[in-house]
Amino acid sequence: MHHAIKTAERTLEVTIPGDVLSTNAEQIRSEILALFESDAVKTASWDTLRLDLTAAKMVDSVGLNLIVSLYKEAHKRRAKAIAVISNPNIQRTFLFTRLDKHLQVIMK
Repeated sequence: MHHAIKTAERTLEVTIPGDVLSTNAEQIRSEILALFESDAVKTASWDTLRLDLTAAKMVDSVGLNLIVSLYKEAHKRRAKAIAVISNPNIQRTFLFTRLDKHLQVIMK
């Protein structure tokens, strides 16, 4: 997983390198939560969490739970959340579950 703090945009960008499934969601969760607790992220000025999911072709129910928990974590920090996706199936899943009502979804 890759991350970057884009100071000019006040954005913490986290790139998830593939599908978000029950087999890897817990590892992704722990890595991102550790990132949130790192000094670099805690001291940076960011008000947007941008999840780059463009490499994902699938997000299962456990993956959706992860994305919801990341949205909630960003919300606790008074930040908005954005999901950048490239797969129409994931877009349909976000629309069907109404996740798009809680975080901005950008289709690339």
